[in-house]
Amino acid sequence: MSDRDGDGEGNGGEAGATSIKLFGIHMVARTVGFLGLVYFANVLPGDRLGIYFLFFVVVQIGSMLSNLGIGQALVQRIGEGRDESQVFSAAVAIMTAVSLVIAGLAVAFRGPLAGYVGADVAYLAAATVSAWMLADVHIRTVQGEDRVLLAGGLQLLQDVVRVGLGALLLALGFGPRGLMYGVLAGFVVTVAVGYLLVEASLALPTREDFRTVLGISRYTMIYGPTNFVYFWLDTALIGLLLLPLDVSAYEVAWQTTRVLIIATTAINQTIFPKVSGWAGEGRFDEIERILPGALIFSLIFPLPGLVGIAVLGGDVLAQVYRPEYRYAALAMTVLATYMAVESLQRVVNSTLTGMDRADLPFRSRLIGVGLAVVLNLLLIPEFELVGAAVGTLTAKTVDTAIQYRGLAGLIDLRIPYRSLGWQALSALIMGGVVYAGATATALPESTPGVAVLVAVGVAVYGGLAVLDGDIRQVVEQYSPVPIPMPRLG
Repeated sequence: MSDRDGDGEGNGGEAGATSIKLFGIHMVARTVGFLGLVYFANVLPGDRLGIYFLFFVVVQIGSMLSNLGIGQALVQRIGEGRDESQVFSAAVAIMTAVSLVIAGLAVAFRGPLAGYVGADVAYLAAATVSAWMLADVHIRTVQGEDRVLLAGGLQLLQDVVRVGLGALLLALGFGPRGLMYGVLAGFVVTVAVGYLLVEASLALPTREDFRTVLGISRYTMIYGPTNFVYFWLDTALIGLLLLPLDVSAYEVAWQTTRVLIIATTAINQTIFPKVSGWAGEGRFDEIERILPGALIFSLIFPLPGLVGIAVLGGDVLAQVYRPEYRYAALAMTVLATYMAVESLQRVVNSTLTGMDRADLPFRSRLIGVGLAVVLNLLLIPEFELVGAAVGTLTAKTVDTAIQYRGLAGLIDLRIPYRSLGWQALSALIMGGVVYAGATATALPESTPGVAVLVAVGVAVYGGLAVLDGDIRQVVEQYSPVPIPMPRLG
């Protein structure tokens, strides 16, 4: 990278050090979630685990209807230096009112919900949606205060409580309902601890405070519904059109591939408040400087993850979870591709929103959502799990391309093609090594064996990737510990 791309000092270095720490927090959270998923899948048969996943679909729908884009608006407005207490209080008031409406709808449609999920969950779902919305307000407020590590800690606490209590209740014989109680408890604890940690306090919001929050949320409110479409519509339709086992197999594949966007989540939460501040000051050169490294870092895991899943996906599903999930391997590979596209979009999307151009992703997401709905309805009946994954990936790709074009029209968006190409080549070489090991040995036939192959892949990819000077610089920039590796050339 040129000097303009940053050398790890100043804002870039601060963002890098914070990102790597936040990455560590998210890695722990994902590990907790992964271990919980492995335990849940091994204890509960696929059809029973499907009840829990469908409950979560219902909760997602409720949160989608409740969200109104308030979380993103909070980060934006607080990051601009608005009165935190007034903005925070307005958000709490809005979320409370909307959640009560959603709770009423859940109770009103109690019968159909029970038929869809396979259990009577109306009251539990209503309480979970309300707790989730209030938890999100507190986490987003802390993010807006530029205390992203603390916000990451709150999210980690939420996952630990969810998985820990869910596993305990599952061991005590509560079945899928025990996992549901764990989800609710995670959000409730986040609200309680978050209220103690936020610097803002509750106050009586004015009409202007509501305008301040809703002024940007009229665009960001699309994030809730579109996130649902991209992450849960396919599962929801599988629940309607296929079998409970299909729901479990697909969700296990989904949740496993989501670990690939840890780095993007960390860097996103770190740079977004800074982008908002820079844009407000007209310092667009700072945004241009930090983006190439952010793009490189965002694909550090998705590219090798995609190749690794293409090679070992079936063995991971069969050995780590249940043998009957192996048939979801191809869908899992498509979903890993989705995560690579999602990683790129998160960087572009957050940059546009931080620049107060949320109207651009708003329009692109409307197109992507419409395409996702049509493709899922067409492909799931014909191609089942693979159809769901392909439909969702195609929609996300179109959405991302439109957002990229919009951002490129606003700033000098320089794509580090050489470094990204080296990352891709390193991932392919890694895939060849892992494939050779998998075919020449019996390692894929056991969980420890699969773990050994994954470890070999990580070592090969990591060793090759940092030979590129720009990638190495990004790793050093986003890590507080220098990594002495030789450069190519």
